[in-house]
Amino acid sequence: MRIVYGPIRSLGLGRVVAVDPIGRSPKVCNLNCIYCHLGCGGMVLFERSEFIDDASVLDQIGECLHREECESVMFKGTGETLLARNIFHMAKMLREGSDKKVALFTNSTLLNDPEILEQLDAFDIIIAKLDAASEEKFQTVNRPHPSIRFQDVLEGIKKARESFAGSFRLHVTVVRENLSDIDNISQICREICPDYVYLESPEGCDPSHTVCKKDMQAAMDRFFGIRCVSSQDKE
Repeated sequence: MRIVYGPIRSLGLGRVVAVDPIGRSPKVCNLNCIYCHLGCGGMVLFERSEFIDDASVLDQIGECLHREECESVMFKGTGETLLARNIFHMAKMLREGSDKKVALFTNSTLLNDPEILEQLDAFDIIIAKLDAASEEKFQTVNRPHPSIRFQDVLEGIKKARESFAGSFRLHVTVVRENLSDIDNISQICREICPDYVYLESPEGCDPSHTVCKKDMQAAMDRFFGIRCVSSQDKE
């Protein structure tokens, strides 16, 4: 499967070269989100490992950047990016060898780990997932590994926001199952005070989870006063 692909159009980032630090099918993740476009199969695990050869991947990224015009490189993969133990090394090498911004998309579950917090400065941009405001909704929407609790995830997001010197952004996937929690999610976003909030309706998932344009607009309205980018802005 492809590890390096693009450029693709990414919400809020423009044209990006995407890098999958997991490179596995089915996915390897510590969440099993109801809206995941990769489906509900795969490995739900918590241990970090090295899934790909970073030297080979860095060469592929270099070739892609030489051929294509893009604004940044984004790590986003077939599972949770921070499960890849060598992701920080790859990000540092990219920043040293390129003038492109390096972004990380994470499901936020590992941000409470001190070892990870200390290395986040390998990135220019962090995009952290926040799809719930309570344990109940977290279990319903994100279906985590049994060892993961919402309060720990939220604490990790807050710690990352406080310690990270780059651009810190939140990503909220709006589905039918968390519409009733949108007010609370928006309040948490205000408390965290990210540089941006991305609101997105998932593509390629079971239609029973997706929301209509009216509900998406209503959700966006709850984030008034916050710098938001929405998937509806692309339409």
